[in-house]
Amino acid sequence: MGHILKPLVRHPLMPSLVVLQVALACAIACNALFLLQQKLAPLVASDGIGSASHLMLLHGFAARGTPWPAARLRQVQSDLRSAPGVAGVSYAASMPMISSLNMNADVLGSTGVRATNANVYVGDNLLDVLGLRLIAGRNFTPEEEASTLHGDMGFGHAGSVIVTRTLADSLYPKGHALGRTIHYQHAAGGERTIVGIVQHLMRNDLDQRSSELDASMLFPGVADHWARPLFAVRLAAPHHGSQACTVLLGVLKRDLDTDMLPGLPPQCDAYSTVRDAMLAQPRAAVWLLSGVTMVVLVVTLTGIAGLTGYWVQQRTRSIGIRRALGARRRDVLRELLIENLLVVGIGVTVGLIAAYGTNLWLMRHYELLRLPVMYLPIGAILLLALGQLAVLAPARRASNIPPIVATRAV
Repeated sequence: MGHILKPLVRHPLMPSLVVLQVALACAIACNALFLLQQKLAPLVASDGIGSASHLMLLHGFAARGTPWPAARLRQVQSDLRSAPGVAGVSYAASMPMISSLNMNADVLGSTGVRATNANVYVGDNLLDVLGLRLIAGRNFTPEEEASTLHGDMGFGHAGSVIVTRTLADSLYPKGHALGRTIHYQHAAGGERTIVGIVQHLMRNDLDQRSSELDASMLFPGVADHWARPLFAVRLAAPHHGSQACTVLLGVLKRDLDTDMLPGLPPQCDAYSTVRDAMLAQPRAAVWLLSGVTMVVLVVTLTGIAGLTGYWVQQRTRSIGIRRALGARRRDVLRELLIENLLVVGIGVTVGLIAAYGTNLWLMRHYELLRLPVMYLPIGAILLLALGQLAVLAPARRASNIPPIVATRAV
């Protein structure tokens, strides 16, 4: 390795520039790829909603003065169910893709395994109206659905719960979650029995790590004296523009108009529209982070190729002398690749330290999640491969230098 290291030590400017460029690229790439994966996860994950084209959401309105009692909102639910073309209605305190209210809880399984920040949906007839796929157990009974929840929203009462498969596997890693119990870490009492497991149900706060996007559960019953109710309406056939909304908003205004808070008119949207609006920010972030990553990698590729080409040009005479002394083309090519691997490897090592330090700074100032260790080797392999690709063309040109030309004075 002596004849590879000596030129680098004798002329440190070029390798130092490559090291700095690779270190900066590695620090940016590791964090950008991590953030890209976080923003991409909700775009590619299943939300669990069945036949989404049949689903409408009524939201955005609030009570003026005293919140509405559960009995009145159940009457509104019944009137909506009687509207033409309606197959089912759910009255709930929170809904998928509606971020006006998020209910989360740290829950424990009976074995002591904890799931942090599990999403909770509280409502009546949610499983059927949302079209969730039940893979084990049963739906809530009419008696369970008829319960009225007060200020604690059911967290302090025993009862039943339906969880997603992700949450079930998290609480009971060895399986057999059905029929087992969960309880809340920060609330006394309220132990609930898992009566059903659904395939998927995405949470409505998407700023979570990808492994928690599907950690959700359903409580039966409706909230009493609730000021911001939500209604999900499943139509018998796919919706046709504003026609369905006109009927549904007419029912809602007829029942609640005089008691609605002025300035907050009720909104009626197709679930797909609400979902697209909710995912607009992650989608924009994906495009931005993808662009930043591509620009960084292309600039790094171009920079390494340019610096290596200049470095080879400056060493044309010495390469020619080695060729005249018997060095084969593949020897020159191999040694330049090894030299580049060494320089880029030093840059990657510095870059990994910088990547972790940058992530700690982002965690402190922007409340981002900790960079998983797995992204460090991914970034290292990516930059090492990029470095070898960038040096390949200059190294091939160097290996093709004729000895008789290379030994002339340059």
